[in-house]
Amino acid sequence: MTPDDLDDLFADLIGQIDRLDIDALDLMAAAYDQAGDVDRARALWDIADIRRAT
Repeated sequence: MTPDDLDDLFADLIGQIDRLDIDALDLMAAAYDQAGDVDRARALWDIADIRRAT
């Protein structure tokens, strides 16, 4: 899948990012990383890390 495919697939989830749990954020980040969008992956992992710390 391409990053654009993932954007389409995750569109509803991205719109509700504040409600996603850490596992969902990690899963999405791994998918973006594997698709080559390392910037989006890092942003999602950063959000997950912040939630782990709180």
